[in-house]
This record gives sequence, C-alpha cells and structure tokens, in this order.
Amino acid sequence: MTSPIEPRTASLYHASHDPALEPVIAVMIVLAAMATYLVVPLLVPASLALIAAQLALTIVPVAAVMFAHPVRPLAALGLRGARPRFFVAAVAIGCTAWYVNARLAELLPLPARQVHRLEELVDRPSFGGALAMFALAPAVCEELLFRGVLARALGRHRPLAVAAAISGAVFAAYHLSVVQALPTLTLGFVLALLAIRADSVLPAMVAHAINNAIVIALSRRELPELAGWFDRHPALALAAATSATAAGIAITVREPA
Repeated sequence: MTSPIEPRTASLYHASHDPALEPVIAVMIVLAAMATYLVVPLLVPASLALIAAQLALTIVPVAAVMFAHPVRPLAALGLRGARPRFFVAAVAIGCTAWYVNARLAELLPLPARQVHRLEELVDRPSFGGALAMFALAPAVCEELLFRGVLARALGRHRPLAVAAAISGAVFAAYHLSVVQALPTLTLGFVLALLAIRADSVLPAMVAHAINNAIVIALSRRELPELAGWFDRHPALALAAATSATAAGIAITVREPA
C-alpha cells in the first residue's frame, strides 16, 4: 500500500488496472492510423471516401491492440463499462459544449469559404445519412483512436491535464481545418478528461455523438424552435451551456469518495 507521503503517479489518481498501451506505441498507432486515413479516400470511390476514412481510423488501432493485448483487447481499447456518473457527465457535455465552442469561434476571423464548404458537406446527404457519417461514425472511430488509445495511454504516465491537452491538440491537428481547430481542441480536451477518468471510451463516444448530432440538426435547420430560442436569448443560453459543461467536467474530474 502506498504511503500517504510517497509521490503519487498519474495512474493512482485517474486510471484503473485495466490494460492500456504504452505512450510511444500509442503515438505510433495514431500516426499510422492518420496516415491510413489520408490515403484510403484516394483508393475508393468518392461516395465511400468519408466512411472508408473513418473506418481506417478504427482498423489500425484494433489490429495493433489485438497483437499487443490478445487476452483483453477490448479493455485495452477502452471498450469497457464505466460508472453511471461518467455517462451523466457525457450527456451534460455533449448537449452543451457545442454552444460554448460556437460562441468562442465567433471571436475568431474564420475564412467564410471554409465555413460554407463545411456546411455544404453536412447538408448534402439525407438527415439520417448526415447523422451516420458526421455524428455516429466519428463518435465511434475517432474516440477509439484519440481517446481509447492515445488519451488513456498518456493518462497512465502523465498528469491528467497534460495527457488531455496532448490528446486534444493531436485531435485538432488531425482535422486539418482552421474552422474546426478551436472546437476540436477544446472538445478533444474535455473528451480526453472523460475517457481517462472513466478509464473507458464509451462515455466520450456518447458525448461526441450528442455534440455532433445537435450541431448537424441545427446546421440543417431541423430544430427551428431551439435555434430560435438561442437567437433570442444568447446571454442566457451561454450561461446555461457554460454551467452545464462545467458541471459535466466537475463530475468527471472529482476524486471518488
């Protein structure tokens, strides 16, 4: 048993004894997956490029973990249960962090052409198709790589905030988009906190899916009443969203009793 006066590592604060990859191996897997993500769309029909690229993010880490942890590969990927409080935090974050990010992004001089191109990409398929491609697929594939593999690996050897910041920065760089840089950085940081503290990628997947689904629905004008309320009460909406996101983070990082 550790003495109260002995130095405590990051793993004693926010990780369990379930398997996770070593940071160097995790970084190599992420780089290989990102390279595959860029190459695969060039090899398939344009209509399948988005889905194929997302699947590429999954195939590389799954194959690597099957080799490195053949006994418990799902746990090594973070595909394990988590305490209910982490799913409560995930819902709070997923439902509100998008609005905080949107208001922060308004402060930046974003290129209008890239914003318009992103909106066209989301508007092109059917609503169900857009949710599948831009909410469900990224929530599963991106979380498995950036949080299940990278964030959890870093969380075993680095302080919580440092591990989450590195994971968030890599996640933002992966998008290769000025328009998405700030939202993906801040969301990636929070989702990494969630995955490391829960030692599970499932709550982060829930938060990611909810976040993207709401953004897609609003971008496609599927929720006009909600959008109208946000437009009429921006200060109240920002205060409520910030409070809910902060509550989700507080639930995530608090030490167990």
